[in-house]
Amino acid sequence: MLAVAAVNTTLAALPRAVAWCARAGRWEQARTDPEALAAELLRLTAASPVLPRVAAADATVLGHRIRRGDRLLLVARHAAEAHRDTPSGDPGLATQAPFGLGRHACPGASLARAQLAELLRALAPLRPRVLRTVPDPRSALPSYRHCLLTP
Repeated sequence: MLAVAAVNTTLAALPRAVAWCARAGRWEQARTDPEALAAELLRLTAASPVLPRVAAADATVLGHRIRRGDRLLLVARHAAEAHRDTPSGDPGLATQAPFGLGRHACPGASLARAQLAELLRALAPLRPRVLRTVPDPRSALPSYRHCLLTP
């Protein structure tokens, strides 16, 4: 079960990770510190755009009443846009939770992080460049329908 748990989010993150490293000139960091780079990528683009949850207590959020037991769908589509100026390597980012926390934590989170870091480490010497991308407008996160790279 754990091996399968990290597959979908990792596969979704791969094209974004490679295109981001190529466009932002991050291949040297991918070589020297792929774990930190993977964490930064996950901060900028959530692993899963829709997070189903159940309210643990009554609350009011932006004027909307939420009752204990209400089913919620949290959407993280604009998280990166709201925090673009947060510097990479900020110790406060250690509390980021792209895979959830506590009993809601994704069981494959460690595996997904390791796979993403290993992909970045493996591609770093090749320094792929983006030749062409076709955005996927139906995707909840910035994603590509096609992403063409070259070494």
